[in-house]
Amino acid sequence: MSNSEQTAPMMDGSNEATNKDKLSGLIEQVEHDHGSEGAAAMSDQLRDRMDETKVEPEGPGDLEE
Repeated sequence: MSNSEQTAPMMDGSNEATNKDKLSGLIEQVEHDHGSEGAAAMSDQLRDRMDETKVEPEGPGDLEE
């Protein structure tokens, strides 16, 4: 396993994924890459990655119960 950060989608079909799937993938990437740095660092990185990839944040109607 590599310790380098993932900076672009790597899986086939990732560009066709739904916004929800893309957001979920970004969260997983950020947790893997920056999880040891704490929640504040992770949230900063997640916001940066969302801006870079044009992924939209969840809206109130997107929450699952």
